This record gives sequence, C-alpha cells and structure tokens, in this order.
Amino acid sequence: MAAPSFFFGFTKVIGKQDKVELFNRLGYPIWFMKLVGIGEITIAIGLLLEPTRFIAIGLSAIILTGAVFSHFRAKEPKEAIPPAIVFLHLTAIYIFTFFL
Repeated sequence: MAAPSFFFGFTKVIGKQDKVELFNRLGYPIWFMKLVGIGEITIAIGLLLEPTRFIAIGLSAIILTGAVFSHFRAKEPKEAIPPAIVFLHLTAIYIFTFFL
C-alpha cells in the first residue's frame, strides 16, 4: 500500500490535471487536494516505518472513507468508486493484522 499511496499523493501535490478536475467535480478546493496529497505521501512513509505504521493505517482509513463518501455524494460513475473501496478494505485488513 505504500507505493500506491505515494504515487496518488504525489499526483495530487504536483496538481496533475485529472486530479484537479476530479477535486473540482467533487466540490473541493485545490488547497484541499494538495493537503490530501501530502497526507497520502505521509501515509506511504509511515507504512514503511514500524513505529508509525498503525498511525499511518488509521490516517489511510480516514482519507479513504472520505474518498468513498465524496464519490457517492457527487454521484460519480460506479467505475470511479471501486479503487477507493478496495484500498479501504486493504486498510481494514492491515488493522486486523495488528490484533492477531
């Protein structure tokens, strides 16, 4: 999960056009897109470090829950929602592995 988190965060921080269009369509300002991107990059780094892994997973769950909610709220096409749901499930799996 670290590599995709870093990649998607980086595309938001640099302001890739498709991400700008997505955040505009979802009704969010560009500064919020960059904040989410920084959060995703922070998650990627946190996942790689043992002491911060659980915090990174929690932050990931918050961002991904917000992404799923935003896509549903904006009535996005059904094809746009599954990636966020898949990563949310992966986050849940990570959380449960801490308690096994």
